[in-house]
Amino acid sequence: MVAEPNRSCYLGPGRQLGAANRPGLAARSLTVARLPDPAPRHSSPYRDALLRLVGASSPGMRLGLDSTRALLARLGDPHLSLRGALVAGTNGKGSVCAIAAEMAHRAGIRVALLTKPHLTSYRERIQLGGVPIAEPFFAELADTVSDAADAMVSDGGRPTHHELLTAMGFLAARRWSADLVVCEVGLGGRLDATNVWDGGVAVVTSVALDHQAQLGNTVPEIAAEKAAIIKPGNLVVAGVSGAALPAVETATKAAAARLWQLGREISVESEPAPGRSFNVRTPAVVREGLRLGLAGSFQVENAALAVAVTDCLAELGFPIGAGAVRAGLSEVRWPGRMEILGSTPEVLVDAAHNPAAVEAVLPEIQRRLKHRTGVLLFGAMEDHDHLGMLQLLETIDFRAAVFTRSNSARAAAGSALAESWPGPAEVVEPVSPALVRARVLAGPRGLVVSLGSIYVIGEVMSALAVGVPPDPEIPFPPLW
Repeated sequence: MVAEPNRSCYLGPGRQLGAANRPGLAARSLTVARLPDPAPRHSSPYRDALLRLVGASSPGMRLGLDSTRALLARLGDPHLSLRGALVAGTNGKGSVCAIAAEMAHRAGIRVALLTKPHLTSYRERIQLGGVPIAEPFFAELADTVSDAADAMVSDGGRPTHHELLTAMGFLAARRWSADLVVCEVGLGGRLDATNVWDGGVAVVTSVALDHQAQLGNTVPEIAAEKAAIIKPGNLVVAGVSGAALPAVETATKAAAARLWQLGREISVESEPAPGRSFNVRTPAVVREGLRLGLAGSFQVENAALAVAVTDCLAELGFPIGAGAVRAGLSEVRWPGRMEILGSTPEVLVDAAHNPAAVEAVLPEIQRRLKHRTGVLLFGAMEDHDHLGMLQLLETIDFRAAVFTRSNSARAAAGSALAESWPGPAEVVEPVSPALVRARVLAGPRGLVVSLGSIYVIGEVMSALAVGVPPDPEIPFPPLW
């Protein structure tokens, strides 16, 4: 969790919010009440390690590979001996990573899963054998990479926070003697810190407009950035289509790599009803009657890509048998993705944070809201297309909407989000009291739907005491 200056407020009955400039928009009254500051947190070795990482890192975002390479060189280049899959994409990459890692784990392979961002704890970003890294091991690694970062000051500057965490993941995998690494790209691909690594398998799940300021203003431009993770001789798995496909095909050809494309070399057949089995065909194997432990029909394509990844890994010498594939698919858990939390009323959270992701989850949300009162709990980052997301969510008949703001420094103000909503809306900050208000509005038999920001749903989970216990507060806003 991230500590920032107190901006807590509840905006309920009182003054109007933006109605004068929105013809036909019902007036929404708002008042402000201060909430108490959170109780102070005591120091611990783990918290000290988080603070050490903050002090050792350069602030802000920096795209490029030189600093990460220099940092890893000081650590003995732990990534060079690691094999596995590097997974990029606009949406679905975390799910593909989680599914592929679970199938490999079920095959008895020592798997290090490196993902980003986290929901409630930095420990989620490094999972060893299906378990978040232990606090003492995290602290040990943090001290090691922080020492290396301190030594880089005279050579051109410190690494960023993301670069330090990337190095920690590779170092953890090496020291834990991982057989296999499944690593999620942070942002884009070409200039993301993870792209220093060549595991043998490259995956591009999907491409849509997101992070345009860093990646480009068109789908082909963004696709080229993500496809740049493809390295010479890689086995490539892709779920892209349309305008994004040529960039992936071009990068594959330039690297003399091999491409398996969803809808071509990879096919998936699924029954339309939730919970039904599905079939996946790759050039290696045809598998029938598969079942997936993740909710949402949109996850079936992610599962097909993950199955194809396991077939590629088999070519690299990682045998993942039919039983492990079936068990991994059915037992995989990936928190914060179409996940029901709590009760009376239930809370549905999803990590969708761009219009393409929201569009994918809309049918599942509509299905779950049949004959139920729905209340939207929404927050987003300033640099994400929250207007596009809200325009899609307007098509759902929510009784009310509660807009909030996470503790991230990049978070958009709840009042700015509410200006874009045409129906009844309230603004409640921070997330915990916003959740309380949304549940009151939904009623005991209703459903609160929270999405728009991974950081918001992480704070929802913390408020409900779900998932990995939340980190102690530190004065640093994570970038992703």
